[in-house]
Parts: sequence; structure tokens; C-alpha cells
Amino acid sequence: MDFSLSDEQRMLQDTVGKFVADRYSLDQRKSYMAQSAGHDAGVANELADLGLNLVQIAEEQGGLGGDAFDAMIVGEALGPGLVLEPVMDVMTAVSALAGGREDILEDSNAYTLGLYERGQRYALTPAGTTVADGKITGTKTLAPISAAATHALVSAKDGDDVGLYRVSLTADGATVFNYPLQDGRPFADLQFDGVAAERIDGVGLAEIEAAVARLTIAECAVAVGAMQAALDMTKEYLSVRKQFGRPLAAFQELQFRLVDMNMEVQDARSMSIWAANQANQASGDALLRSASLAKAKIGKAATHVCEDSIQLHGGMGMTQDYGVGAYAKYLLTFNLLHGDVDYHTGRVMRLSA
Repeated sequence: MDFSLSDEQRMLQDTVGKFVADRYSLDQRKSYMAQSAGHDAGVANELADLGLNLVQIAEEQGGLGGDAFDAMIVGEALGPGLVLEPVMDVMTAVSALAGGREDILEDSNAYTLGLYERGQRYALTPAGTTVADGKITGTKTLAPISAAATHALVSAKDGDDVGLYRVSLTADGATVFNYPLQDGRPFADLQFDGVAAERIDGVGLAEIEAAVARLTIAECAVAVGAMQAALDMTKEYLSVRKQFGRPLAAFQELQFRLVDMNMEVQDARSMSIWAANQANQASGDALLRSASLAKAKIGKAATHVCEDSIQLHGGMGMTQDYGVGAYAKYLLTFNLLHGDVDYHTGRVMRLSA
């Protein structure tokens, strides 16, 4: 199968890459993180103006009609910037879980996802969030948040039936507890105490699991972009840092380490391409298995790359303000969100039995 990019995909890649280069250097990112919202609202608006939330929305609904391969292209281009806004969540999961509703799709950047609960590890079946008489009660954790978020798509039980509900974050009884993850991205816990909830027709547990699987595959592409940036930074450091009158890159042992890192990045990129192709074709357990295979493989590669990039920088790699540490924090956080390597390895085994 031919995986070369079309002219439209190259244009998409170039557009996102130019935005990251111009507006999301690591120093700029630090200044965005220091703001009260955990990101810069103006930059977030510029990012929204690129229309990335429309990538996987059908053309007849005003979108670009793209697929998982397009999401992969965007994700890898965003990776070097470690973008703070939940671009991939909106592009993949929110658009998939909107149930085709135009009022959600037209303003999808204003939505976050409330799908996980404390004590449930990575399970998507809600345990403590319930709906009765059209009102939702419960607490969700690890919701990607931005200053523009006004609503959430929240999973909950109505009796034995699992559904997805549209809930206002500004309604009485709704409380948002903001916090940054280790890598600086703004997240929140969402608490609801009898808040009016509107069910999204046609979306149940199976659709939620499929949307998170596609989000996981898209996040893998972001990780590949971050891994490539960490590798490039390490190469540059070894080429200019000297010891015994020679650049560190001239020492054979360090060259071997760089080759190993590059192999991990290229293997991860190949797996990301394969997973995106699977996301376009597979459904049900086959889709979940594909997402788990990708996350397990790329998660291991991410750990290898972030550990070696720090070690090859020596003492410089341990300083908090140096950029390679930001990539390491992101890659380690990526490993934990939506299931770690052990979880996904176990799911592959269960689904392959």
C-alpha cells in the first residue's frame, strides 16, 4: 500500500509545522504554561483558527473529510511543540462522540471529555457517575481542559445502560478542579452534583472505547514527533559539545547510542503509520487491539529515547530549564495516559486469545 503523502496532506503538515516553529518553541511554551490557565488563550485561538478540529469531520458537515492518516500527520507535526491545548482529543474523540450533532461539531474546541474515574485505572465503564431523571452526579478525572472549555462529554450509567451526556461546566452543581500534569499540560477533575445532562443519541460504551482507541493512535503520532525532536536535540548537542578536543559525536560508543535511538524512532513511526491505517479499516476488538499494539510498542520506544537523550546530555540533561527535559516529561506522561505499556500488552494478549 502506498503511504506517501498527497499534496493536500503535505500542505496540512507544512501548515502545522510552521505554526509550531513560529508560535510553540520550548521557550514560548514555558511562558504559556506560566499563565493562570496553563496555556495562552491567544495562541489557542490561533491554533483553533487552523481548523484542526475539522480534520476528521465529514465534508457535508463543514469539515475536511480527513481520516486517521490525516490525524497522524497533524499529530507528528505537533509533537516538537509539545502543544498544551487538547488538539488531538478534539480532532479525534470529540468529533467521533458528537453523534453527528452540528451544534457540537461547530464548536468542538469548547468541549472536553469526562471518561475516566479515580480507582478505575484505565477502565472506561463508569462506576460512580450516574444519571437519574436527566441529571448527572459523579466525578471524572483526567479531563483535558482549556480556557475555552464550556461543556463536557461525560460517560455515565443510567441503570445498567452506559451512555454519553452533554453537560455544561458552568451550570449549578458543576465544579472544575484544574491542575497540570507532570509535563505541564492543563487537565482537570470534573465534579457534578445533579447537573442537567443531555444524552448523545447513538453513543454507548462501544463507541466510547472506539473513540479512545483512535485518540490513543493519534497521540502515538504526537509522541513520534516529540521523540524525533528529542533525538535531533541530542544529535546537535553531541556535535557541538567537545571533550579531549573532539566533538562528542566523534566517539564511536556515542554514535552507536544515537543509531539505537534513531532505530527506535523509525520503528515507532512505522508502527504509527500502521496503526493509523488500521484505524481507518478496523472496528470492534480489532481496533482496540491495534491501538494497544501501537501504544505498547511506541510507549517502550518513548521510554528508551527519553532516557538516552537525558543520559547523552550528561549533567545538562538533568537541568530543569533545558529543553530535552520537557520532551522526557511529555514522553513519560504519554506512557501513562490512556493506558501504560503493561495495560496495553495485557489487552493485546486478551484480545488475541
